[in-house]
Amino acid sequence: MVSRLIRSFFIILMPAAFVYADTGMPELPSFYGGRAVAPGETTKEAKTIDYQRRALAPPIRPEAPLDEYSPHALPSPLTMMDEAEHSQESFLVDVQKLSRNDWLMAQKAQHYFQKNHHETTGMWDSVQGYHHATMWDIASGLAATLALHALKLETTEITRDRLRTTLTTLADFPLYKTTLPNREYSAKTGLPSGSYSTSASNGNGWSALDIGRLLIWLKITEVRFPELSPIVQDITSHWSLSSAIKEQTLYGTKLYKGKEYFRQEGRLGYLQYAAQGYALYGFDLSASYDNTTSETISVDGMDLYVDTRNVPYFTSDPYVLLALEIGRPQVWWNQLDALYQLQKHRSELTNQLHIYAEDAMSKSPWFAYNNIYYYGTSWLSVSPGGKPIETPQRFSNKAGFGFSVLFDDAFSAKLREEVLRTSLNARSIPTGIYTDNGTNNAFNINTNSLVLVSLWYKALGKIPILEASMSQHLTWENQVSEDQALQIKNMDDG
Repeated sequence: MVSRLIRSFFIILMPAAFVYADTGMPELPSFYGGRAVAPGETTKEAKTIDYQRRALAPPIRPEAPLDEYSPHALPSPLTMMDEAEHSQESFLVDVQKLSRNDWLMAQKAQHYFQKNHHETTGMWDSVQGYHHATMWDIASGLAATLALHALKLETTEITRDRLRTTLTTLADFPLYKTTLPNREYSAKTGLPSGSYSTSASNGNGWSALDIGRLLIWLKITEVRFPELSPIVQDITSHWSLSSAIKEQTLYGTKLYKGKEYFRQEGRLGYLQYAAQGYALYGFDLSASYDNTTSETISVDGMDLYVDTRNVPYFTSDPYVLLALEIGRPQVWWNQLDALYQLQKHRSELTNQLHIYAEDAMSKSPWFAYNNIYYYGTSWLSVSPGGKPIETPQRFSNKAGFGFSVLFDDAFSAKLREEVLRTSLNARSIPTGIYTDNGTNNAFNINTNSLVLVSLWYKALGKIPILEASMSQHLTWENQVSEDQALQIKNMDDG
């Protein structure tokens, strides 16, 4: 029954026309990324561009390394006194599946959320030293909080209180034009940040993709903590989610120089992943799955689908997130297996590990899309404005660690070892490795969250998080029904 429920979350593929309107809006780089609203150019030809050197955010402050490691420094599951709190919530989790190094990684990721959490809002800094967060980042914070609880590193009481604070902040967000949350908020105050943040509009627009990822984790949150469901329902009913949908696909809004642009949002991989969140709340996103805006290309001798629309960012992220959180549907657009094999081949070919993903950077331009393919060029890293990056990142710790639990071979073991190696001298998990072999020390929420979710997935015996949560929810309901029946029987017998 659970598998049928999960399968129902994937919208049935059906033909539909796709409409895209060119607004002519110029593209703007952004520290927190541009996966959301696609820039205005509509041709496939890339512009003549220079290297991006403009600083868009404060420099990232590095962390002090740990002096030494010892067994007593490693985290361990909660004591037996706390175990009762997790008897229902984590009955599928087997922490014995995690190795000593897994617990070391969990400790490092946990440190990020301890250090960068704001008690008053329940939000987290998206990057250490940068006190702002998008809906995508908030989803990562919820995921990490739930993962720490599932792994028995936090008690039920503490987890519930933290989640309630975060959800209450979300419910109280000043919305962009009273419609949907702004693209970015201050983690300290819970107020809109970025351009137009203090204007009557409460910001500069919404990202339909970021909201879609958040909806996935709101659903998981209310399934795992049913007592918090009323707050989640308050959020999803207060937000005008239908405003982000047009003709069964996603649309975002951007206010730029006083003019509002409403445009289709999301490219192959990202669009289909985000659509799952809206589907969980009953919306029809069927046009998001049409194979009418893609073509087949070859990268290093392997065929892949790419998006034919403008600014087609193509990274590993949405495929890894989908597999860990929801599952691995056998559909045309899910390229997880192909991307794993391609990057394995690339690593063997160059004798260097290559895992491409979107990531924060510890230097200008502060955020990068490390694309498998972009405007006719393979293995190209660009800023959110589409400008090539000098000395980009070649290895993403978050995507590498995600792949390491999704696959089981010699290459996946190398990925896991590389993430561990680059993390040994830091308190939190760094972002990755640059092409000059330097470490990308932009400690960020998405990297540390994905490591925790990956460990949760591993401890579940490689069951996707939503599926496991739904299974637990059904078991709880059945147990309650059995208890009620027993009580009635006992009353009758009496």
